[in-house]
Amino acid sequence: MDNKQERILFTVYCAMYTYLAIGDSLTTGRGSNRGGFVPIYRQMIAQQLHQPVHLRYLAKSGLTCKQIVRLTARHTSKKKIFHANIITVTAGGNDLLAALWQLQRDQSAEMLINTSKQINHCLHELVHHICEIKKSCESPYMIRVFNIYNPIPGIPLLDRQLSQFNRSLYSLERNRHVEIVNIGSLFYGKHEEYLSSDRIHPNQSGYNMMAEAAIQTGLYPL
Repeated sequence: MDNKQERILFTVYCAMYTYLAIGDSLTTGRGSNRGGFVPIYRQMIAQQLHQPVHLRYLAKSGLTCKQIVRLTARHTSKKKIFHANIITVTAGGNDLLAALWQLQRDQSAEMLINTSKQINHCLHELVHHICEIKKSCESPYMIRVFNIYNPIPGIPLLDRQLSQFNRSLYSLERNRHVEIVNIGSLFYGKHEEYLSSDRIHPNQSGYNMMAEAAIQTGLYPL
C-alpha cells in the first residue's frame, strides 16, 4: 500500500463514527452482567447521530491511571485512538482505593493528598497524549472524562479530598474536545441504590446513571 492509499484509508476511517472506551473496571462494566455504561452510552450516541457507532475498548479491570497511560502508548492502541471520534476515560479509582486503604491503616492523609495530585497530573497527561495522536486526523472528536465517586461513605477527609480533586478536573475542559462527566455528586448518598454487592463498583442502575450523565454533556464538537 502506497502513501496515497494509506491517506485515503485514514480519511475513510476518520469519517466513521467509532467509540473508544478507555479505562479500568468502570469501563469494563465490573459489577454488572450487562456490560456497564459503555454499551448503553454507545446506543444513546447512535440514536442521537442517527448512525451506527462502532465500539472498541482499551480497558482492563484493576489498572491504575499510569498503567492506562502506558496501555494507550502501544502502537495498536494509538491506531484505535487515531480512528476514534468518541472517547471516554475512566481512570484513577484504583489509585484512590489504594490510598484509602493506607489512610485506614495509618490515619495519615498524606498519601491520599499526594495520590489525588498524581491522578490529576496523570489525566492531563492522558488527554494530552490522545490529542497529540488525533492531531493529524481531520475528523472531529470528543473526549469525555469521568470524575471519581466515593464508594465508602462516612469518611469526611475522603469526601473533602475527592470533592477538591473533582473540582480540579474541570481545568481539562480548557481543551475544547473535553467535557467532564460528573458522577461524583450523583453517587453521593445513593450507595444502596447505585452500588453492586461488592460495595465498590456500580450496579446496572449506577451504570445507567453514568451513561445518562455522559450523554447530558452533549456531542460537541462532533
